[in-house]
Amino acid sequence: RAGSQARGSIFLPVFDFTMSIRSLHKILMTAGMAAASLCALPAHALEWGVAAGPASNHGVKKVSVIAGWDRQAPLWQGDKWHLDLHHEVELGYWHVPEASDIVEFGYSPFLRMARPTQGGGSFFVEASVGVRGLSHVRIAPTKTMSTAFQFSDQLGMGYQWGSQQQNTVGVRVQHESNASIKTPNPGINFGLLYYQRKFQ
Repeated sequence: RAGSQARGSIFLPVFDFTMSIRSLHKILMTAGMAAASLCALPAHALEWGVAAGPASNHGVKKVSVIAGWDRQAPLWQGDKWHLDLHHEVELGYWHVPEASDIVEFGYSPFLRMARPTQGGGSFFVEASVGVRGLSHVRIAPTKTMSTAFQFSDQLGMGYQWGSQQQNTVGVRVQHESNASIKTPNPGINFGLLYYQRKFQ
């Protein structure tokens, strides 16, 4: 019996590690296909960026690489303000002190209400509802996100500048949860600072 328990205690970590590798492999394959699709976009439309910030609990911190592109024409144009559609694909890494670290991949369409400033830049506010996939779901011994599939709600504001508005800096509040597809559904909130640059 002792031998069986020893074998079981060895088997379970190996099983968990194997499942994590499989989940990570699926996410990386999806990220690779998304990257290939991004390469097909017009070169002038593609921008790259980074985002980082802490979660509201359990000491979780996130850093992400972002690929983004804009709709060529505004959705709406007013006298001073205009409404843009901005797309982002994100590959993120969560540092999780109380459990295994998490890899995140997802897509978010942003609606940006922007107004030019006197200095030649542009101030904007933005909102998004996107989707995310997680490599695994536990963020603390007693807290789990329940499902690898998550919705990502974001609100933010930022500023663009440069001769072609090629630089963007901003802040965002992000909430991820599964919309009660499965319980428990505690969700997680991040406060993020990001920078993006458009490469022509």
